[in-house]
Amino acid sequence: MSEEPETPKPPRPGWEYWTTVSYRSVTLIAAALLIMGLSVFLLLRPGALDAVLAKLTSGGGERTGVQEAPQARFINLDGTVRLKKRDAVQWVNADYSVPLDPGDTVQTGPNGIARITFVDGTTYVVKPDTLIVIEQHQALENQTTKVAVQVASGAVDLSTGTWEAPGSTSEVRFENAVARMQQNTRAAIRQDPNANIHEITVSEGNAALRKGNQTIQVGPYERAGFTDPQGGLNKEKVIAPPKLMRPRNLEPIISTNPSEEVVRFEWGSVEQARSYHLRVSNSPLFTSVLLDRRLNATSFSARGLQPGEYYWTVNAVDAKSQESQQSEPNRFTLAEQAAAEQLLLVIDSMIQHGRVIEIVGRTEPGATVTINAEPVAYVGPDGRFKHFTSPLPSAGAHSITIVALNRRGEVVTRKKTVYVQ
Repeated sequence: MSEEPETPKPPRPGWEYWTTVSYRSVTLIAAALLIMGLSVFLLLRPGALDAVLAKLTSGGGERTGVQEAPQARFINLDGTVRLKKRDAVQWVNADYSVPLDPGDTVQTGPNGIARITFVDGTTYVVKPDTLIVIEQHQALENQTTKVAVQVASGAVDLSTGTWEAPGSTSEVRFENAVARMQQNTRAAIRQDPNANIHEITVSEGNAALRKGNQTIQVGPYERAGFTDPQGGLNKEKVIAPPKLMRPRNLEPIISTNPSEEVVRFEWGSVEQARSYHLRVSNSPLFTSVLLDRRLNATSFSARGLQPGEYYWTVNAVDAKSQESQQSEPNRFTLAEQAAAEQLLLVIDSMIQHGRVIEIVGRTEPGATVTINAEPVAYVGPDGRFKHFTSPLPSAGAHSITIVALNRRGEVVTRKKTVYVQ
């Protein structure tokens, strides 16, 4: 006989019962109540969440309106360059990895030179035997930048960048004067307390030099300064540097025998110049000069350079033997080409359009072509190309240099002579 399942008896009146509830259920209920409470709170006070987030992201302190700026740093070092950090006692050798902060001091030795870049794009070339102090290097959150450098002694060349926000400043301080530079300005500062020389020479752009209550504007090819620390400012015109013509900037010079290749340097004449000072170096800072000539002409031919990258510049010299600022250096490359050419480069036609030359040719598919250091914009899938040169400067004979370079590193050069009427 099968047993019937037992039916639970109804509880007696007055009995108490316990229900088992898991910890997970308690947690979910508490979270739901918390979310409901926060929702009601935010509906009543909608700005509370923004205030809390602002407090958390500010690290609990007040905002100063100053952003963390990219560090000032060395981008070129050569010879003896020492650095003393603001809170340090000892000098250390300058290093690319060490950032520069306000209060830091940089010193170059007799053979030392350094290039420093700042947050606003300003670059300083610190010449040998120079001592400078970085006084300000700041970027505000509205993109305004503030840069200031004290030149205690020696010489620096500087160039300012293009500033993103109005109100940005770049200042150079020497002795008891301050030069405030405009954007896109190139200038040189010379500070020699022993010889009582305190001056700024502007080669491009503008600067305002202030000493006490006196302020003067300094424009291109003007020099301003003072010799008496208690006296006023004076200003004079200076001779301009010449314009470099060839080799052009970034021009490749290809030769099967580079050491025997004749490299011809040419530059424009300057009205007040009585002579010129040509220098060629394998360093962008000209710490080692391979060729140094003082010339009465506006050209010079040199032989004996080895394959490599070179920089050249020219100063104009006036009747008082005073030199201009150096012209902005041009860079060129002298490269060796194998005698047995494997890369195709054929010039099919050269057509004159006034002083512009149309050049049509063909090369290996995938190769790049430059003509007188100007890149050919389009080389077709079959290697055919067409290029119009920049207007040639004058009538007469001109050399056109066509260079092709393929992916294997092979280089072929063709030189053509054209006559402009």
